[in-house]
Amino acid sequence: MKQTMAVLAFSMAVNVAAAATYEETFTPKANKAYSEDINVWVYTSEFAERFGMPTEWIDDELEGAYAVAFRVHVRGHRTMFAHKGPDVSMPIRDCLFDVYIPADARIPWADGRESARHYSTPYSPTYLAPQSPEDIAWRRRPVGIKSPGKKARRPVIRLDGGTLFMREYDRGLYPGVAYMSFSMGCMEPPKRAVLVEFCVDEPWEGRRCHASHEIHVPDKFMKKLHEQWYEKTGRDAAKRWREAIGR
Repeated sequence: MKQTMAVLAFSMAVNVAAAATYEETFTPKANKAYSEDINVWVYTSEFAERFGMPTEWIDDELEGAYAVAFRVHVRGHRTMFAHKGPDVSMPIRDCLFDVYIPADARIPWADGRESARHYSTPYSPTYLAPQSPEDIAWRRRPVGIKSPGKKARRPVIRLDGGTLFMREYDRGLYPGVAYMSFSMGCMEPPKRAVLVEFCVDEPWEGRRCHASHEIHVPDKFMKKLHEQWYEKTGRDAAKRWREAIGR
């Protein structure tokens, strides 16, 4: 079977001598201060070898991507409910889904930008409210992929039928590797294998779109994803939300 240019570039890069491995940098084996990794990972054998990643997170049932990562990120600021009372608030949580795919995968990019991001609080650009029609249109331009599309009128990036919203991307993160990060919402995720679809912007027939690229995320990873979601979100987020808005 012929390899794509991205797969060839990826495979060739595996043989390049690397620096310290993941375990030598981001675990107690570093024997020095290190940044905690709050992601749940799954990746192929080739990805693990290329980037010095632990073998226990390898799952070659992952298809359409080199790696997928999930994390629940609690921001350092709050949503304030001033209409409910003084200092009524709750922490802001983001459930984030990252994918690493071949750089030449058939992704329906919105434009030719190599990288971009959608700014959210507390990044300072989010506090700059556009005042002119031109600035409003500029701020609303799609990041990476249009969702929904002009023809489909439905989300064009989907995880198990649910919408994925593009946060940021880098089409050349490493040679042969493109990176995309999505917000998947913090509702309860599936506990089974799922399909990520990059839908072509055309009218749908039935419930399935015509996808230009698909990622098959394995069952074992989704169970670990659900465990982290429950520990950091499902256990108390709904209760705190009811307490905040019920005042």
